[in-house]
Amino acid sequence: MYNWTGAVYLLLCLALVRATSTDYYFDNLCNRTETMIGKASVIESGTSFSNTYYGENLNCEVTLSTTAGRKILLTWLSYDVEPGVGGPYGPCDDTLMIYNGPSASGATLNTENCGTYLSSVDGFRYETVASTSNKITLLLTSNDFSFLNDFKFIATSFSTADTCASDEFRCDNGRCISETLTYDTYLDYDDNCGDNSDSEGFTDVVKDVLALGLGIVIAIIIGCIVAGILICVGCGCLCYHLCCKNSQIV
Repeated sequence: MYNWTGAVYLLLCLALVRATSTDYYFDNLCNRTETMIGKASVIESGTSFSNTYYGENLNCEVTLSTTAGRKILLTWLSYDVEPGVGGPYGPCDDTLMIYNGPSASGATLNTENCGTYLSSVDGFRYETVASTSNKITLLLTSNDFSFLNDFKFIATSFSTADTCASDEFRCDNGRCISETLTYDTYLDYDDNCGDNSDSEGFTDVVKDVLALGLGIVIAIIIGCIVAGILICVGCGCLCYHLCCKNSQIV
């Protein structure tokens, strides 16, 4: 029997992935000195909203930085880097390597260099990666043939202080992130902690909706659509009576 509940959850997650706005496009950051991420930044492959696939024949090194004394966490919204015959552990046709520090000479942080993952679905989550300093470097290399591959991730500035600042949120894993990144403050659905503890409110909402059952969820959706149609028809009739009738009287 098909798991409709899982399908509904997948569709909700996919909608959120696409709804997350992009701050930087990876290909545009190639070989700059470094890019400051602020409290958190969403970075997507490609060059623009209309072109999110990374380019061919790339040797693109991107260094992200945050303020001194803090670290950087990468959590993935989507990940599709062209694998080779060896799968995600290589040899890969394209590779996305992640290094600790300000250059590609630092220690390697990721164990899988390519493959296809969707981080929003349990069981298919690409590994989160955290630096031990205030800088982290990504190196994307691609061959001369494009399979329309792309990726999207969140780079979050965090600290591991014993006590978080008054304007910070303490994650369940002990990390301190800006309080403005939590679900309760700005309806932020992204995983800025690396353990989803900053997004538990939204996760609970999804679970509550799915607990109603597929039939009730579908009925609610249909009801909303019908209500929207009726509102539009009502507005149209009102405008007709207010405008057209008055014109005929004149």
